[in-house]
Amino acid sequence: MRIGVIGAGLNGLAAACLLRKFGHDAQVFERGDSARDSGTGIYVWPQGVQILKFILGNNKLLTEGQPIEYLVTLDRHATELHRHPVRMPGHDFPAPAVMFERKRLFGLLKEGLGNNNIHYGAEAVDINDTDNDIRVTFANGEVKIFDLVIGTDGVFSKVRSYVSDQDCRYTGVAATRGVVHYESPMLEGHSCQIYTHSNARFVTYPLDNSTQFKYWFVAYKHEGDELLTQDELVGRLEGMSSPLLEMIQATKPENIIANKLRAMRAEGPWYKGRCTLLGDSVHGMLPTLGYGFTLGLENCFMLAQAINGNCDDSVESALKRYESRAAIRSQKMLKVMEDMTDLFYFQPENSVQHDSLTPIMDRFYQLAETTVF
Repeated sequence: MRIGVIGAGLNGLAAACLLRKFGHDAQVFERGDSARDSGTGIYVWPQGVQILKFILGNNKLLTEGQPIEYLVTLDRHATELHRHPVRMPGHDFPAPAVMFERKRLFGLLKEGLGNNNIHYGAEAVDINDTDNDIRVTFANGEVKIFDLVIGTDGVFSKVRSYVSDQDCRYTGVAATRGVVHYESPMLEGHSCQIYTHSNARFVTYPLDNSTQFKYWFVAYKHEGDELLTQDELVGRLEGMSSPLLEMIQATKPENIIANKLRAMRAEGPWYKGRCTLLGDSVHGMLPTLGYGFTLGLENCFMLAQAINGNCDDSVESALKRYESRAAIRSQKMLKVMEDMTDLFYFQPENSVQHDSLTPIMDRFYQLAETTVF
């Protein structure tokens, strides 16, 4: 099957790699001059790590990131409120969660896909579904013919406008994230640590324990247009343990990214004709538990299963099956993230306690147990 994947983000590269593994001619088209590997860190839950292992065919990815074993919530003074093992005892996930520097994971996927299968400077401007195929017109006037088109072009997806009128919404939360070499005894080597603050949270992960390479993430309730500067961010977190503030101050400005956070509820159609959506283009979520890319990987595997198990003449029956499997579960996962976001950012700081976190985390883990892999 000739498949055009629109968007060379992580979901786009992973989808193309997986579909080529199943024997399809999957090509990626990116409007920019290079793959979208800018950024800081990316967290992959055990379910997603297993899918990446299947896609890449080896354990190299485990040496390119830092395994994470615990998810720990603490107050601003570093008093522990809640701790949960990532692997979910009793469910036998044969993989850890892994925190990657974003460009390293991009590198693995680009290597697995091959540069000849990624086309840059290719902005899709029109999609036309005919009786026999689907055609994409690019900004340079070139027209490509496919049997299936997959939109993996993010929350501001151009492909989504062909499939659905669903749009992303601003959540009222902004985020600043960075990477830095920083050492502190309060930062655990195999844990994601989430620190609460008034209408904010500070999250830190290890990226490479051998070099004390760390990823940090601060999300906060936000109104207006201007995002907090590095110094303003430190001021906003007044009263937080000093090593965390020092880590922000030690980060070079070129290693910091700030943006408003947007999300979707995955309620619109996921496909139209021979065109379907995947990843943030249809189920963009807040990074409250770092599940966005893992959900994209799970749904990518569902899509591949539906396509390869399809016995009908039309690919639309496979896409209908994909939507019926992926949409409801994705909507439930997004609701968990919305509830967690409300607790962290829109409720009083002392509302974040073991008793308030446990029922939300229980719902999250119940959904995580039903992964496709």
